[in-house]
Amino acid sequence: MSLPASHELLTFLADPNPQARQVAMANIAGYSKRDHPQRYLLTEKLKDARGEPVHIWDGSELDVLEQIKELCRDQPLTMHDALSVLINLSDSPSVALRIADPKFLSFLVMYIGDSISLLADLACILVSNLTKYEPVCTRLLDLQVEDRPFYSFFSPNDLQLSLGGLDADPSDPQFEQKKAAFTAASQRLSSSVKTTEQVKVPALVKLLRAFEEGASVESSDASGSNMRERVEATQGESGSRPLALDEHGRPYVRRKSHCNFLASVFANVTVLSRGREFFVQPIFGTDRSLTDAYPVGRIMVYTEHGDLIRRGGVISALKNTLFIKHAHKTLLAPSPIMIQEGYPMSPVDILAYILMPLIDGKELAKVDLEDQEELPETCQLVDENKPRESDMALRLMLIECLLLLCTSHYGRESLRGRGAYVVVREAHLAEQNEEVTEAITRFVNLLKRDETEETKRDGVDLVPTDDVEENEEADIRLEEL
Repeated sequence: MSLPASHELLTFLADPNPQARQVAMANIAGYSKRDHPQRYLLTEKLKDARGEPVHIWDGSELDVLEQIKELCRDQPLTMHDALSVLINLSDSPSVALRIADPKFLSFLVMYIGDSISLLADLACILVSNLTKYEPVCTRLLDLQVEDRPFYSFFSPNDLQLSLGGLDADPSDPQFEQKKAAFTAASQRLSSSVKTTEQVKVPALVKLLRAFEEGASVESSDASGSNMRERVEATQGESGSRPLALDEHGRPYVRRKSHCNFLASVFANVTVLSRGREFFVQPIFGTDRSLTDAYPVGRIMVYTEHGDLIRRGGVISALKNTLFIKHAHKTLLAPSPIMIQEGYPMSPVDILAYILMPLIDGKELAKVDLEDQEELPETCQLVDENKPRESDMALRLMLIECLLLLCTSHYGRESLRGRGAYVVVREAHLAEQNEEVTEAITRFVNLLKRDETEETKRDGVDLVPTDDVEENEEADIRLEEL
């Protein structure tokens, strides 16, 4: 039975011809806009004039949304349009849950995790949109993925040695040497295969690695309005030139994606208590430093990154983790006086990365040297041309981070002895936004008031909130202090 042109076009999404799929995907991409009258065709069951399900060339029923997800594994241009459509459609909670089934979520994580992935930044935006919904965050926290590249590579050298050993001549004087090399290469290949099949890591570990790798990639080189043009430029390049090999004989590929939107993913998952706990537990084996074993230690270094999305998402994630009061001793180093009193050093020290964005270099240069020496070392030697964070919302979140550290007696004592007041005092003098100045006033009130036996037991909590009644109650508690 004949179908309307819009319906018939959708059937080509599952066409065996890749060019037909690409043209169809490009033409229906506009349907996904919020106000498009035919947007429903992408998310609802497609039916013909008689109300019967529409079938595709192989006789199976057409599920348009599932087919678009399948096209995310297609050629780059087709994949670009498919990801763009899913990003638009993910503004609906019900559709987002259909998109983010565990299988597809696993595909996205694996794709983002691989350096060779050309469209990883679009995949990051999609995951960021999907994790705005709590059920998707839960799925992501539950997800385990294989610890291997999405595009697997064996060492060409090992492969050649293994194949060469199959027809080695026993009469060859170097037969024993070749046999030994063949055996060793075969064992390495076998080990690689076993690793590929068996070793799994939490999905967030995979995303954290991609996030770190992408930090050095310029945003202008990785995404933007020219993304489709860049994809078109790379069409047909595969196999046109040999790949450089690393020290293990495997192809070396420089990451093409900055993955800045993963910061928003981390901010979203840390809204959940499980997500917060993930970031304050040591999970990485590392020979660099104890700090690097903690996920929070790996993201906190980006609070002054040049990209607003990256540093904003990181600051938001840090703020969320600080709601875990018992983690303050892990995330905040004690002051010199506290060390003398027997407090152990913390594995992670988050304070410098909260204070630095609040510091203006010229203002700090005018502060007494004695006050400057109280600050963490990295906050003492600051270039006079260093500006303060320009985004008001981020300045507010940074002050809220300090407020959250004040909810524990340990946090307040550390902040008092490590120059936090000096930085906030100077920021207050220059601040024009009333909401930020109010938060600073609240912080200073907490920091400068005397402690009682009750407050030393963390009996009084003050956390940032948008609730007016809760804010008024917090002000009353401050007066009681």
